[in-house]
Amino acid sequence: MAAGCGLAATASAQVPTAPIHSDLSTARYDRTDTLRAVMHLFIQRSRATRSILQMGMSTVATAAVEKAALSASEMKRRDKSFYKARQQETNSDLLVGGLATTYGLFRLSRFGPQQYQRVTEAYEQGAPLPPYLTRKLKTKYFRFQPL
Repeated sequence: MAAGCGLAATASAQVPTAPIHSDLSTARYDRTDTLRAVMHLFIQRSRATRSILQMGMSTVATAAVEKAALSASEMKRRDKSFYKARQQETNSDLLVGGLATTYGLFRLSRFGPQQYQRVTEAYEQGAPLPPYLTRKLKTKYFRFQPL
């Protein structure tokens, strides 16, 4: 029995195995695979960017309307503490919405349709991908077709 186990262990050790690629630097992908992965990355990021922009802009718009309604009302004379609390809430909503909109615009500059067009045209002409994209590309983007 011991000889059988030893024989099985040596036989499995001699079987050639394919190298396992742990990251993108050691894997071999052709240009079409990379373009498909870049497309998948841009689709994922642009969806998230649109929702960030929608959230930020709607928060800013809602806070601006509420701030205008508060200033037009006579709430300040009737209930000063409630008026101050509502003003502080709308100010914080304006700040959060403005930050979200700014972040969304930054992401749009990196993952928007114009940037996708520029990146793919440059890559097809032989230029390397920008470093911010090569850091974001993951192996899973090379496996799946974009939706």
